[in-house]
Amino acid sequence: MDNKKSFAIGLATGIILMFICIFGYNVYDRHVRWEGRLDPNRKISEIYSLLNEVSIIPIDKAEMLENMYRGFLDGVGDPYTQYFDRIALEAFRLRTEGDFVGIGVQAMMDTESGNVTIINPFRDSPAANAGILPGDQIVGVDGVDMTGRSTEEVFNRIRGPEGSPVVLTIVRPYEDKRFDVSIVRAQQVIPTVFHEMMPGNIGYIRIEGFNLNTRPQFREAMEDLTSQGKTALVLDVRNNPGGVLDVVRYIANYFVPEGVITYVIDAQGRRMDHNAEPGHLGIPLAVLINGRSASASELLAGAIRDSGVGVLVGEQTFGKGIVQHLYTLSDGSAVKTTVAEYFPPSGTPIHMVGVPPDIFVEMEESLSRMIGHLEITEDVQLMAALRILAD
Repeated sequence: MDNKKSFAIGLATGIILMFICIFGYNVYDRHVRWEGRLDPNRKISEIYSLLNEVSIIPIDKAEMLENMYRGFLDGVGDPYTQYFDRIALEAFRLRTEGDFVGIGVQAMMDTESGNVTIINPFRDSPAANAGILPGDQIVGVDGVDMTGRSTEEVFNRIRGPEGSPVVLTIVRPYEDKRFDVSIVRAQQVIPTVFHEMMPGNIGYIRIEGFNLNTRPQFREAMEDLTSQGKTALVLDVRNNPGGVLDVVRYIANYFVPEGVITYVIDAQGRRMDHNAEPGHLGIPLAVLINGRSASASELLAGAIRDSGVGVLVGEQTFGKGIVQHLYTLSDGSAVKTTVAEYFPPSGTPIHMVGVPPDIFVEMEESLSRMIGHLEITEDVQLMAALRILAD
């Protein structure tokens, strides 16, 4: 027994001595040079040198640095603060302009799941034709895990040559499904405005996003409905995730009387008002909203509600009342970060709260996801708005 015990002690001692002989110098060396909190640049250099010395995984310093910049901004704790390399920045600008090669969807980061979630596949787009639905979450692109990645990172992966396929891994939470779907990329001029004349000379305009193409599309829709003799209007911003502030201000000018459309308060507490110009239409107006109406959609709905020119119909909006600005860095990359909070004229907070409807009309989730693809009689919120304007 004593021999076994002696052997065990000797074996353990030998292992420890071997560890010290092999690794001891590095451990001791790093211990004696410890100086508390290192300068970040020195620490990065030290980590990189260490990995180059001991890691069996190939090291790509450029990729490590790009990921470090992303991670640095992740530390802000704001899902809307993001880093863009030059490729991602170009993709972002193309989508903002509304003309690019892609699959044809509006999407935003779902803060609850941390995944990029489809708000709306554009009508007749590659995504719509492949069966993509609102609420679908993109968790993989061509076999690369996109769980928790930013909207720009995901769409940078999706972007590619016209006519080439991309395989998306989709999670559909409301059906508890996960599946892959192949979609062929195509040139997209994003159609964000759709209109038609409803019974009783009530015009209907649905806005699915606020990019730079939205302004001329909206103007054409208004001119067409005016030529048809519209006497009232339903403005539909359901499932609209927002977009460019200047574009929604342009649209608000049609409806909001002269005065404040919205005001923003920046990091220094300074207030800046954005005002409507004289000459609003002054026709009966109903605005359709739901839980996927976000950001600029909420700004428009809040301005119309507070100015008393229209009635809000549907469900509480998403609750994103903050403004982001894009700052280009000297190497061609960029940082998008939250710079202000916006408020409707009344000053009622929108962020993390949302805009409530004046008339609450609930809609089944399965139908809400299909807005823009429903028969009129299936759309209970639209029917309610038409009844209000007909009275």
